[in-house]
Amino acid sequence: MGAGQPHGEDEALSDSELKRRAKAGVFLVSTRGLVILLLGFAGNVVVARLLNPHDFGVVAIGMSFVLFAGLVSDGGLGAGLIRRGEPPSDKELGALSALQLGVTLAMTAVAVALAVPFGEIAWVTAIMVGSMPFVALQFPGRILLERALLYRRLVAVEMTQVLCFQGWAIGTVAAGFGVWGLATATVVRALTGTVMMAFVCPAGRVRPRPEFRLIKPLIAFGLRFQAVNVTWLLRDQALNLCVAALGGVSQLGLWTLARRLMEMPYLLLHSLWQVSFPTMSRLSADKERSTRLVQQAVDIASVGMGLVLTALAGSAPGLVPGLFGTQWRDAAVILPGACLGLAVGGAVSVATQGYLYAIGDVQAVLRATLLQAVTWLAVTLPLLAPLGVASVGLGWFLSAAVEALVLSRATTRRIPVRLFRPLLAPVLVGVCSSSLGWTVSARGGETLWSGIVGGTCGAVLFTAGMTAANRRLVRQTYGFAAGSVRAALSRTRREEGR
Repeated sequence: MGAGQPHGEDEALSDSELKRRAKAGVFLVSTRGLVILLLGFAGNVVVARLLNPHDFGVVAIGMSFVLFAGLVSDGGLGAGLIRRGEPPSDKELGALSALQLGVTLAMTAVAVALAVPFGEIAWVTAIMVGSMPFVALQFPGRILLERALLYRRLVAVEMTQVLCFQGWAIGTVAAGFGVWGLATATVVRALTGTVMMAFVCPAGRVRPRPEFRLIKPLIAFGLRFQAVNVTWLLRDQALNLCVAALGGVSQLGLWTLARRLMEMPYLLLHSLWQVSFPTMSRLSADKERSTRLVQQAVDIASVGMGLVLTALAGSAPGLVPGLFGTQWRDAAVILPGACLGLAVGGAVSVATQGYLYAIGDVQAVLRATLLQAVTWLAVTLPLLAPLGVASVGLGWFLSAAVEALVLSRATTRRIPVRLFRPLLAPVLVGVCSSSLGWTVSARGGETLWSGIVGGTCGAVLFTAGMTAANRRLVRQTYGFAAGSVRAALSRTRREEGR
């Protein structure tokens, strides 16, 4: 296949088909995330009863190295092929596969060599790192499916991996293999994903070809793209270390629990982030269509996320101690600031990051990410002693506002969109509604039911307030959500009829 010749998955899409695939992708990716989160939680509960904290610590060390290996081996080069207008050729995909396979094999060899003198922890890490060459073989298929917005196939791969991982991990740990069961489950997950990817995307089965010249043009974009991910990783680790050093391990535990609670609304944002990049890449040459899509994204995200975050913040005084125990009650004070930060920063980043990546302006995203990280630490650390863990939530909000401002300026220099005006009503209504929900929840006592009542009150008040303030925006958000479900289900019916 010659350079630029499209694969079957990478055909030109009509406007209606592009919209349908994007809407279906939002529903499929968010649903997948929720299912994976629930399966992971259930699996952790079962395995935790069979292992001790030391075993979990050993696996955590191994996972940190796996994450690092993934960042290095990917290098952001796949994103460079996703955003490009010209479809990747077999030779380009083979060259990328060869590079990633070579890097991961080299890392595995180093890990095995270091494992010999260092014992169990090093051997567990080596086994887990050994899963990465199988992950590298999936990248060509993932690139093609992302470009074509064929998320049903990607979800099939990821769900198969999770089910095989959990089944292997629980079975081997129950059989007495201990931490080795979890380590080998990582390899099983990667191998299963590789086999499944070859099945759902035959065009991604390319022969690795070590031709560096073919991927050299992608390096500049790839390194900047990956620098954003590295900044997020370093920010999170620096924040954890600083909270533990200045506030103590107990405050770090409170922040960790609050962060876990924030994963639920993050799922919705992640689905929008993941779909927006390839969608914007298809439209980046059309300024008018890009403008409409960016504006629609911030409008819908501001209302949709506002509803979820208002309910979460309003329920916090009862939800946290009622669900996890009264010893965790102080984690609730983090959630209002965190929810407000995600409402502002999340809505703007969903609307702008995919567009900026698509046009190649990674510098703006990286600059926004760096300033966000610095602001978060600069606000949180001095206030940690007088305010406690509430300072982390405050830092999240202020840093998100800084990130949103930088992303907004970079975007409005290129297309005429209004990014902050659509946020005014959802944020103001959300703050008032969540405050009333918080009051109801707090007066009801530290019980799960009071949290549910407070969250429900906040959600109902937010919906009523937004309907009064901007009925059109509420209808637009509801229409998008309903359209996402219909788009996903309509594809299912066509596939079943074949």
